[in-house]
Amino acid sequence: MVKRLVYQMLRYYCRFLVRAFFGKVEIIGQENIPKDQPVIYSSNHQNAFMDALIIGGLSPKITYSVTRSDVFKKKYEWFMDAINMIPIYRIRDGFSQLAKNEETFRKINRCLSQGHALTIFSEGNHGNDFFLRSLSKGSSRMALEAQEKMDHLDLQIIPVGLNYFHHQRPLHKISIVYGQPISVKDFIPLYLEQKAKGVNQMKETIERGMRTCLLIPQESPTYLEERDRINRHNESRSFEQLREGIPLGEGLKSLGKPNKFLYGIGKCLGIFNFGPLWLLQSILSGIKDIVFYGSMKWALAMFIFPIWFLLVLGVGSLLIDIQAGLMIALMSILMLYLRQYLIKWSNMPH
Repeated sequence: MVKRLVYQMLRYYCRFLVRAFFGKVEIIGQENIPKDQPVIYSSNHQNAFMDALIIGGLSPKITYSVTRSDVFKKKYEWFMDAINMIPIYRIRDGFSQLAKNEETFRKINRCLSQGHALTIFSEGNHGNDFFLRSLSKGSSRMALEAQEKMDHLDLQIIPVGLNYFHHQRPLHKISIVYGQPISVKDFIPLYLEQKAKGVNQMKETIERGMRTCLLIPQESPTYLEERDRINRHNESRSFEQLREGIPLGEGLKSLGKPNKFLYGIGKCLGIFNFGPLWLLQSILSGIKDIVFYGSMKWALAMFIFPIWFLLVLGVGSLLIDIQAGLMIALMSILMLYLRQYLIKWSNMPH
């Protein structure tokens, strides 16, 4: 009961934060998610655990997420379970740990049998490339095994594309695209006859579906030029317009040279929120894996800044009055957004 309450509260809080953190949220194809059937979201993985929180927060279904086991440390185990994270054990975790996947698969089957959703990052690991990397066979094998065991279900795989306009800085656009559903049942006859061929055919089908959901479907010799066209100047364009225009650059603007003056002003406005910004930077400076940077920034900000605004409100109310406290807190919020917009407009690169 308590875990379910924690999940629902965090789910709606994440939904609010997605709207607050990103300048524009474009959602395409959400009607492709069946209401009365279990689904597996097969998503690209550019931004560590932020990806799972975005998909889970915006999903119309109760959503579980498969994640690597090393984040399930003893002191976090209760919370990870409360937010519907399911650990998957790999060879690198040690052969002795692989037996624990039996419980993992039981949880996955229970989730799907109840008509819920499961998020799997089919690339197998994260990376901040905008194109789709090679898929592992794990997600296809997991889906086929679940369908085989629960043949009364009509399990659907939904390809998902998370298209960030900037991985680390807020107020940039994100396009979330849900592709056409893939019925796992269609692959069962081949899978029962030749498991390897069934898994490979499903993997290839999922890969084709996921490529349709990305602004840059695959790596090319002009990848860096294409990536440069995914920037603030082109945020008004729809996903379809950008997908068509990015390869040739027709009608799209490049990011341009950084404006150090705007960037400097934005940094100076941080004085209005010096406390949380200093704490945030102190923690983030210790992160070595750049892919985790944006996720940690988002996760920390979702707790640090609300506490800071409440503190500003309380101190202002005690020292002056409640009206003054509200005005100071509102000023802190506005200055934070102005700071971030100026940094965005300064054209700092990816």
